[in-house]
Amino acid sequence: MKDSHSLSQFKFDIWLIEQLQTTSDSGLTLEELRRKWIETPGHRSRLSRDMLTTHRKSIEDFLSLKIEAPDRMHYRIMNPEVLKLDSLANDLLKSIQNFMFLQEYKELGNLIQPEQIETGSRYLQQIGQALRGKHKLRITYQKFNAEEPYDAILHPYCLKADKGRWYILAHKEGSDCKEPVQIFALDRTLRLEVMSETFIPDPEMDINAFFRDCFGIWHEYEKYPVQDVTISCTEEVANYLRTLPLHHSQKESPFKEGAEGRIVFTYHISPSPDFIGELKKWGDGIRIKDKT
Repeated sequence: MKDSHSLSQFKFDIWLIEQLQTTSDSGLTLEELRRKWIETPGHRSRLSRDMLTTHRKSIEDFLSLKIEAPDRMHYRIMNPEVLKLDSLANDLLKSIQNFMFLQEYKELGNLIQPEQIETGSRYLQQIGQALRGKHKLRITYQKFNAEEPYDAILHPYCLKADKGRWYILAHKEGSDCKEPVQIFALDRTLRLEVMSETFIPDPEMDINAFFRDCFGIWHEYEKYPVQDVTISCTEEVANYLRTLPLHHSQKESPFKEGAEGRIVFTYHISPSPDFIGELKKWGDGIRIKDKT
């Protein structure tokens, strides 16, 4: 999307995506979209074919989401997999939806209380600049369990949010760590500077593969080997897991278990304390099944 996009233009982009996400696979015609647009509170213009074409292009530029009419009548999302749960496009879309909602109802003040990611946010622009230009970072870092901070030079590969905190996945120059990259929390970063010096990323470093079997950012595969974890849960808990899966590997069994009719889910994951703690917070609502 262009920087010149106004709030009303963003609003239409989001509206269009939502309409096509909630319709049948056959899609919607221009006339059907016009009728829905007229019924939308605050609409300011007539939906023309040119207007639709302009927004389809902006949506593809920003989210790589293709909206087309393959039969020259019914518009639909051609690549819905782009908006899968753990994708950047999905995160961007949700962020814009939340922003538009908060902007529209800002007069309600503390009657709306969104979840915040505060820690480390002051460094985001600098890290974004470093990631874009492959610049090294010079940081001063203070571990929670260390008495003194230390200085380090990082080659940043990825910026990741998890449970209200921001983290950098980076190679630390001179590190004797077995892993080629390590995770640094921004809330433990005392100082951060973008260096003029650049680095060449390791072409074999696959960020998606690095986090694929993690729960959040906990990456200790030697200590917590990746394995299949099976749980059984009540129908109430299952509804939560269906609407917001704990992990992309989550699979639901078609068979219920025991006289209680508990629902069975499996995960292919590194069972870190973070993951086990997430399961245990449900009490008897979730039971972790033994491998035997």
